[in-house]
Amino acid sequence: MKKSILSLLLVAVSVTTFSQSKSYQTLRDHFAGKEDVHSFALNGFLCRTVLRFAGTDGRTLHTMMKDIHQIRFIVIPIKEFSKQELSVSGFKEYLKKDSFESLATIRDKADHISVFHRMDGNKRDRYFVLVEEPNEVVAMEMKGYIDPALFKNENNQITINQR
Repeated sequence: MKKSILSLLLVAVSVTTFSQSKSYQTLRDHFAGKEDVHSFALNGFLCRTVLRFAGTDGRTLHTMMKDIHQIRFIVIPIKEFSKQELSVSGFKEYLKKDSFESLATIRDKADHISVFHRMDGNKRDRYFVLVEEPNEVVAMEMKGYIDPALFKNENNQITINQR
């Protein structure tokens, strides 16, 4: 009896550990199999290792990634949104319905980055980042913790959305 309860508990914990948000799952399911749509996942350790090997020099990026446990990406061409008469702004509204709150917006030349946050507790919060580029959208869901103070920037290119 104890073994079966322990087994069920372990399965439940592992399922919640690797679960995706409803928003990410919907986006991935909606665009799966479409031309030039790619999705993949990395654990936090592997992502930090890749950043080190890639030679990124941004200490802020490494600091942000320190407490991230899992990352999922999906790259969607803008033309796929248009083909299906969908919009990124409409997806942002969907994120809000999934309990994500806007944390920051960043503009860098033609790119527009939106960062959303949902508290899940125990430093296992979820962050959803949308990077809107001229030809594609990169959606990234991260599980872990990022200190909001790391978004502050003296160039005023980042807008922090206060709760």
